[in-house]
Amino acid sequence: MAAYNKLNEVLKAKEKLEKENLGNSDGSMRLDDTQRVKVLSPGRLVFKRFIRNRLAIVGTVVLIAMFLFSFLGPLFYPYGQRDRFYKYGYLNIDYAYVEQRSEFSMLPLDEELKADSSVTNFVNAKIKEMLAADASSSYLSDKEGNIYCLSATENEKVYTLAAVETELDGNYVQREFIADFTFVANQITYSQGAELPEEFWNLVKAAVSDKSMVFTFEGSEYAVELVKKPSYAVYCTSNDSYVGTGASDSAFVEAVRAADKTGVFVYGGRTYHFDPAENGGVDVLLEVGTTPCELATTFVFDAYDPVDVPLFTDEFKVSAIGAVAAGSDSFEYGGKSYTVNTGDGHITVSDGEGDFARLSTLVVRRETGEDTLSIDFKDAVAATLAELQENNLAKLEFNYMMPEMNDSGDLVYDENGNVQSIETEITLVRKNQSYELWCEQMKQLIDIYASPSLAHPLGTDGDGYDILARAMYGGQVSLMVGFVVVILETILGVIMGGIAGYFGGWIDSIIMRIVDIFYCIPSTPILIIIGAFLDDLQMNEYVRLIWMMAVLGFLGWAGVARLVRGQILSLREQEFMMAAEATGLKVRRRIYRHLVPNVMPQLIVTATMGLGSVILIESTLSFLGLGVKHPLATWGTMINSVATSTETMTRYAYIWIPVGMLICLTVIAFNFVGDGLRDAFDPKMKR
Repeated sequence: MAAYNKLNEVLKAKEKLEKENLGNSDGSMRLDDTQRVKVLSPGRLVFKRFIRNRLAIVGTVVLIAMFLFSFLGPLFYPYGQRDRFYKYGYLNIDYAYVEQRSEFSMLPLDEELKADSSVTNFVNAKIKEMLAADASSSYLSDKEGNIYCLSATENEKVYTLAAVETELDGNYVQREFIADFTFVANQITYSQGAELPEEFWNLVKAAVSDKSMVFTFEGSEYAVELVKKPSYAVYCTSNDSYVGTGASDSAFVEAVRAADKTGVFVYGGRTYHFDPAENGGVDVLLEVGTTPCELATTFVFDAYDPVDVPLFTDEFKVSAIGAVAAGSDSFEYGGKSYTVNTGDGHITVSDGEGDFARLSTLVVRRETGEDTLSIDFKDAVAATLAELQENNLAKLEFNYMMPEMNDSGDLVYDENGNVQSIETEITLVRKNQSYELWCEQMKQLIDIYASPSLAHPLGTDGDGYDILARAMYGGQVSLMVGFVVVILETILGVIMGGIAGYFGGWIDSIIMRIVDIFYCIPSTPILIIIGAFLDDLQMNEYVRLIWMMAVLGFLGWAGVARLVRGQILSLREQEFMMAAEATGLKVRRRIYRHLVPNVMPQLIVTATMGLGSVILIESTLSFLGLGVKHPLATWGTMINSVATSTETMTRYAYIWIPVGMLICLTVIAFNFVGDGLRDAFDPKMKR
């Protein structure tokens, strides 16, 4: 008992000594110390191996910087990826257009009597015919048979279109219907009278056969007309008749007979018109009056004061042009008197307080069609145009005092509040049958390809977007694509590889053959075809991004599946798996709770190293126009925006070089981290 107590005291003393010293006398830890086992646990051991790898630490720092840049940067940067920036600068713009009016336009005198377009569309052609024939009037008809008279006025630039009122005078029949004849059935249907002999019908057949369609029988002339094959109508053209008020006047009937049945004729100082009748003849219509309904003119109205432009209604224009056409020097409109002056070579309308408007055939308008240009400016243009035409030039410059604008695009005023003017060179350029006016003006422009500055540290691109902002948002998309695709690949690969490796046999053979097929799929042509298909659908850029990630994930799972299968084939024969099977655990639990966790180190390494490859693939597809589409920013689309030519890439190197460096740094960093994880999990591989 005493010996036992003594031994107990010795052990207590030793335990006390260990607690006080924790090891050797010099304070170092012994090999058999229990705390040493805690320090060398697997997780901490992997972590210590990883942080000892300098390249892995560098890669980790770079990736952290990329994530902060892409996901936190936009929160503090004031611009978005689609914020377009503008600047003011001088631009040689299309300031106005000039046209010498030669085509007549229509102004309605009465909306109810307004002619149909089938008439007004032919007014210009009729006026040209009248000028060529030196005629003072001409007639037109619409689809419903209404007749209109187009008449010249005292002014050669104004014509009057009037609706013609007529009444029926009589009916003229130029030919007498004999019978209908059908070739196939040899059937004859007479209108009236005695039947004609067979010789007559032989002549009819001969006229149709030789396509002359006319013949003579017993001194009379006949004509054959196709109705609808095989039916023909036979007419006698030797006898004509006129039934109407003028039938007793042989001279009048002779005038009807001699007239062109598609036009008009005058007899006894009265005008007659023809209209097709149902009996095969024509109705002779007597013109009893006309009602003016529209004016055709080449005049345009130039305002002396742009404020007065809205006052030039169609009614006002009709009143003014009507006075000019009638040679009058005044007219009334809206209860106010206006004066028409033609003394200075221009037709000017005055309202008693000064010149109000000017009639001209030279159209000088802003590109928007607005009449905001001064009369003096239009006179300068007219003089320049005359010189250009006289010398047969393609363009001609002249100087004119234009309103001055500052760098912000605002008008410059003097101390009295008046707009200052600056002498500006204006170019008149011939464009086919019209002319254009070009001059330099301060305009708000999209700030494209701006060089790096304090406002835009990396400058702007061809759309006026801030490059730094788009690089941040582009990093979000590129990194997101990398992670989503790798996650999809890993999920599919773990499922397929886990099933194949655990069950083996025919299941393994089928899955591995599927893996072989996916290895053989030509990914690049498939992606090109899918990109073209999505282009044709004009799909939303975000939906297109989702489709691209899904396709990349679906095409890339085969490598992960083969890795998981190989690992599980070796792990499933281990003792812990036999114990799990003996305890009766379900197959799914054995695979995903015992086998897959043991494959995770290899999966983490593979996924980390695969992230860089996916980012490169996405950038390449976007660069080729097959991936994400503009204006959604990705690093690939940003490089593509300046990849039009060698000169462009050289000139705008400040756009693609920083973005290219971001891609390179991110891919290299993922590779460094992947190498570090591989060495940390399996240090033997490094040795």
